[in-house]
Amino acid sequence: MSKLETVVFDASEAKNSFGKLIDAAQRRPVAINRRGRRVAFVISPTDMETIEDLWLGARAMEIMRTQKSLGVKETRKFFDKVLHARD
Repeated sequence: MSKLETVVFDASEAKNSFGKLIDAAQRRPVAINRRGRRVAFVISPTDMETIEDLWLGARAMEIMRTQKSLGVKETRKFFDKVLHARD
């Protein structure tokens, strides 16, 4: 389940109505389900830029806090921790 309000498409509906899916993704994230299981999200370029900015900001704050650069694995681990803090 998503923490944000999403539009949900079944995988076959997403395939057959791709234009509709793209239009919907400009307004809010679109979740795609296959066989009752969430398998993907489609988001707008604006939403992706926001996610990238948050990720880079979180990484920069961690570098400032620790006074050292993080490697790729450590950055992913930190970002996963931030993303799942509400779970």
